[in-house]
Amino acid sequence: MSVPYAEMAVATCFSFLRGASHADEMVLTAQALGLAGIGIADRNTVAGVVRAHVAAKEAGLRLAVGARLVFRDGTPDILAYPANRAGWGRLCRLLTLGKRRAPKGECHLDLADLLDWAGDLNLILCPPERIDDAGLEAVLGRLPGPVRLAAAMTYRGDDQRRLARLKALSARTGVPLLAVNDVHHHGPDRRRLADVMTCIREHVTVEDAGLRLAANAERHLKAPGEMARLFCAAPEAVAESAAFL
Repeated sequence: MSVPYAEMAVATCFSFLRGASHADEMVLTAQALGLAGIGIADRNTVAGVVRAHVAAKEAGLRLAVGARLVFRDGTPDILAYPANRAGWGRLCRLLTLGKRRAPKGECHLDLADLLDWAGDLNLILCPPERIDDAGLEAVLGRLPGPVRLAAAMTYRGDDQRRLARLKALSARTGVPLLAVNDVHHHGPDRRRLADVMTCIREHVTVEDAGLRLAANAERHLKAPGEMARLFCAAPEAVAESAAFL
C-alpha cells in the first residue's frame, strides 16, 4: 500500500531564475505520481497561485498556496501557508511590506516582520544546508504555532546524520518533522534549464559556474513510495506532509 505523501516545498518559474517548471507541469506530474497534493510556495511571491489553482482544479489535485519567505537578516527560509482568508490577507500584506522597502524585483523581510503578521499562517522552517542546532532552536522558539520543521535530503553523503540531527531537534522542541524534497523542477530532465537559469542569475557561464550549480538533478517531484524509502528512518515526517495539507 502506498504511503500518502504531499510535497509542500514546490517552487515554480515564478521563483524567478530558480524554479524551472510551470505550475501546470508541477500539478500534472504530481497527479501522475500519485501524490496526495502539493503546496506551491514561490520565493517571496504569490504570483503563480492562479495558474496553479486552475491546473489543480482541472486535475482534481489538492493544492495549498503560500510563499517561501526569504529573509535578509540570516533567518532560514520559512514556508508560509495561510490557514484561512485572514491568513491570506496577512501574507499578502507581509509581502507588500517587503517589496515596498526594496528595489524593484526584490523583497526585504526580517524575522520581526513575520512575527508581526504571523497570525493564521501555518509555518514550515527550512533548515539551511549546514545545520546550526542552536540557531534553529532559537528561531523555532520564537515562531507562533502551528509550526513544522522541514527535512530534505541533500544527496551529499551525510543525509542520515543530517536527518538524525533534525529528528533530535524535533524531539527537543516538540515541533513535528515534515519531509520535503525542496522541488525546483517537475522532472530530472529539467536540470539543464535549471543550470542555465542559475548562470543567468549569477552572471557566469556554465563552464565557470562551479559550485553555484545544483550538485545533482534530485530537486524534482518524487512518488510517495520513493519518499517513504528515503525517509525510512523517519516515517512520521512523511505522514506529517499529508496531515499538513
